[in-house]
Amino acid sequence: MKLDPRTWNIDPRTWNLDPRKWKLVGWRKTGAYAAFFAFAFVLALRLTFPVEAVKERLILDAGAQGFQVKVNDLSPSGLVGIRAREVTVTTSDGTRIPLEELKVGLRIWPTIRGHRAYSFDAALFDGHVVGFTDTSKTAEHYQARVSGIDLSRAAVVRAATGLDLAGILSGNVDVTLDPKDPSKSTGTLDFQVKDGAIRGGKIQVPGMEGGMTVPPVKLGSLAARGAVKSGRADFGTLESKGDDVDIVAEQVFIQLQPKFEHSALTGRARVRPTEAFWRKDQVAPLKPLIDAGLASAKGKDGGFGFQIYGTVGKPQARPVAF
Repeated sequence: MKLDPRTWNIDPRTWNLDPRKWKLVGWRKTGAYAAFFAFAFVLALRLTFPVEAVKERLILDAGAQGFQVKVNDLSPSGLVGIRAREVTVTTSDGTRIPLEELKVGLRIWPTIRGHRAYSFDAALFDGHVVGFTDTSKTAEHYQARVSGIDLSRAAVVRAATGLDLAGILSGNVDVTLDPKDPSKSTGTLDFQVKDGAIRGGKIQVPGMEGGMTVPPVKLGSLAARGAVKSGRADFGTLESKGDDVDIVAEQVFIQLQPKFEHSALTGRARVRPTEAFWRKDQVAPLKPLIDAGLASAKGKDGGFGFQIYGTVGKPQARPVAF
């Protein structure tokens, strides 16, 4: 089938090619200029973003909190951020925390208002910590979501507790601190540990030279939920029932400080091992030593009581019968 151009109904007189119809006037002109300015600003900002300056600011801010940061591979990320790989964070006591990847970006509108505000996404210990910080003259807001953290790889936890822990940590943090008046601090803390366990370790017990060896213990699932009010994170009563031990912690709270690891920790806990736990081959030989070392803490039900004290960064426990 052939198409005959003579049959096409195309009349050039009907075409609306009046250039006046295409002129940008009024709100169209304003909108076009605004769109072009926004595009040019974003493009220029992305191409000229001072990666090294942000890196230096990040290191300085971390140093002010008592941390040292080392970065091997650095590149831009997003609109106003950096992406760092092979990052090592060293705490004030020398504990090294390796980060597989860290993304940090400036939060534009809070920064324009004069705040120090960052978003972050850290990959560590096979998990992620995602959130943001917003520091103004009157408050410090921290919000984070924790997922998939493998505690068996967390050397910082082992250094703080003396125990080789296992389990998968997840949770949420949403806290606003008032540096001038801590009693005005508010927020929530919510953490869960799946398949929690102690794979061994040693804890310091007052009056016991060299500390007490802790055998492997299955803890099961753990959950801790706290409300921040009047500058204190109150966790109330926490319970965990595992194959090896039953744990009940009461009156647990953290008195928040600007440096979280320095926050005072207090509370009390009862740990009652099961009969099956005492019959384990690895545990049975240690039972006389544990009973002797914790004689002052043993209750009528066969469990042991502990007074919890110290700081979040250096928690301690004193045997006390309840």
